Amino acid sequence: MLKEINCSKFIEPKIKFKKGLNAVLGDNISTNSIGKSTFLMILDFVFGGKTFITKDSESVKHMGELTFNFAFKFENKTSYFSRDTSDPDTVTVCDKNYNGLNEISIKDFTILLKKGYNIQNKYISFRDAVSLYSRVWGKENYSVDKPLLSFPREPDSDSISRLIKLFGLFGEIDETYKKLKDKKESRKFLNGAIRKKYIPQITKTTYKQNKEELLVLDKEINNIKENILKFTLNIEQLTNKEVIELKTEKNKLLKQQSALLNKISRIDQNLNKKNIKSKHLQRLSAFFENPNEEKIMEIESFHNKLSSILSRELKATKQLLIEENELFLEEIEKIDLKISSILKNVSSPKYIVDKIHELTIRSNQLKNENKFFEEKNEIKEKVKETEIEFDSLVENILTEIETKINTELISINERIHSKEKKIPRIHLRQKSYTYDHSSNTGTGKSYADLIEFDLAILELTPLPFIIHDSILFKNIEDVAIDKIIEQYSNFDDQIFISIDGIDKFNNKSIEILSNSKILELSKDRKLFDKDWS
Repeated sequence: MLKEINCSKFIEPKIKFKKGLNAVLGDNISTNSIGKSTFLMILDFVFGGKTFITKDSESVKHMGELTFNFAFKFENKTSYFSRDTSDPDTVTVCDKNYNGLNEISIKDFTILLKKGYNIQNKYISFRDAVSLYSRVWGKENYSVDKPLLSFPREPDSDSISRLIKLFGLFGEIDETYKKLKDKKESRKFLNGAIRKKYIPQITKTTYKQNKEELLVLDKEINNIKENILKFTLNIEQLTNKEVIELKTEKNKLLKQQSALLNKISRIDQNLNKKNIKSKHLQRLSAFFENPNEEKIMEIESFHNKLSSILSRELKATKQLLIEENELFLEEIEKIDLKISSILKNVSSPKYIVDKIHELTIRSNQLKNENKFFEEKNEIKEKVKETEIEFDSLVENILTEIETKINTELISINERIHSKEKKIPRIHLRQKSYTYDHSSNTGTGKSYADLIEFDLAILELTPLPFIIHDSILFKNIEDVAIDKIIEQYSNFDDQIFISIDGIDKFNNKSIEILSNSKILELSKDRKLFDKDWS
């Protein structure tokens, strides 16, 4: 626990703390700018925070650089430290008289605090655990609708992740997340290799065709292996079989090519058709009296325009067919070359070796294509399964946390408010959350709901302390504040508050606050020994 703070420029140079509630009291007229919020910000600074430097620059501007000496007591051992605003990234380890012994980084200091407060959770830092719950004017972390919001515009997913860590339930999520990340990395690597063509990209249809071809290849290879002597003595049997297959394939291509050439011929015939000329129209007068040649020419002109459009389309189609025919010619030429090669080697045993080599290479190619296709699908399926596992795990953990918080809120709310007051509820999702107090439209009840939330977290987690500034109490009805103060007094964990005008509360609250008082400030007694207002 925090034992003391001293600063030579305080109105009270040494301020001592106790376990449980520690109250900074304002006067009965709620005077502002007397140092209540500043002192709570200094507490946050003593606990390793930086907001005092970034948000409360007026203190340093008017008072100069400030040095704070402070002590923590953990398990009957008191440790002494000093931190200066001129070098906030360094903390000095001191003896009991605050003589410096050695310097450590602010990171190492907060690690010491985490260990001292026995926060046995490797997934959350000390500052991540406590910063949100130091709700002091200037930190902008006291939204009544977003109690997990540590700073403006913080993503809900980050807030929820921090809450899970604080409840000590992040370990299992982390393991599953690492497994999911590993699967996604594998998928990313494989997709990258396919994109760069290091690995062939095939479809499900190609995969099936490959399997069918592999069966044929394996059968052919085994047939050659089992009959190697026979084929050596009679190579013609093997070559004839392959020549027949190639000729069959060639005939198939020739048939397709013939159909394509017929299409080209028909297009040529259409392109060679002649349009009607004007001299042909003169012959109509021999058969018809006064034919309307002008109207006929107008119609024919329209037909000629259509003919021109169709002619362009036909020429484009013809060009595509010619290109397709060239592909047929290439394939037919390849088959002819294969046939020539086979017939040339018909009397040589080397053909058998070459044939097995060719079939094996093709077989390995198809096997590799199918292997990568299977791996890609397997990784894709595993990513999907792990995502479902991860989402289910997170949902279960969030449900567990949600249930614990809401159950505790019911208990706290009943102790603070009458039964007709709506109980706030938190609803947690993986990437968003809501704090439902929609029926509590009053500002005071909303801030009371925020205080109740912090008390629930203090009760349910290893959170070592909370800090509540007077801004949280401004609009809460006095009766509710009486109950809140009573709840504060029930905690052994340190709770630091600033509050004004205690005379308006009931006798029990006045007694609790008086006994818990660590500092009393007023218009005539401000935090620092210099008044710059």
